Amino acid sequence: MANIRTKKNKMTIFDKFIDFFFIKSWWVFLFALICYIGYENGIKKRNKDIFEMKSRYTLLEKQKDELSYESKDLEQRINSQSDPQWVEQVLMRELGVVPEDQLKVHFTDK
Repeated sequence: MANIRTKKNKMTIFDKFIDFFFIKSWWVFLFALICYIGYENGIKKRNKDIFEMKSRYTLLEKQKDELSYESKDLEQRINSQSDPQWVEQVLMRELGVVPEDQLKVHFTDK
């Protein structure tokens, strides 16, 4: 029995370190591991969300450009409606009206 007591009294600093940090404080390492796993999952979710947001942003920018072009086109059409030449072209194209100084020609299929 004397040998056992002398071994316990002769613990090295390294043995004391191992005893204190790994055996008596195991819960600290478990907590750190759980925190690390939660952190990794959070980072993965964040990166996935960032990718989705960038994709959505790109799509919205494209839609914005298309709608901006369409808006400019409609604005030009509205502004040109007060132009007499444009009104004359629409009447000629849609209704078949011909100005007085021009001759209207009809082609028929046989």
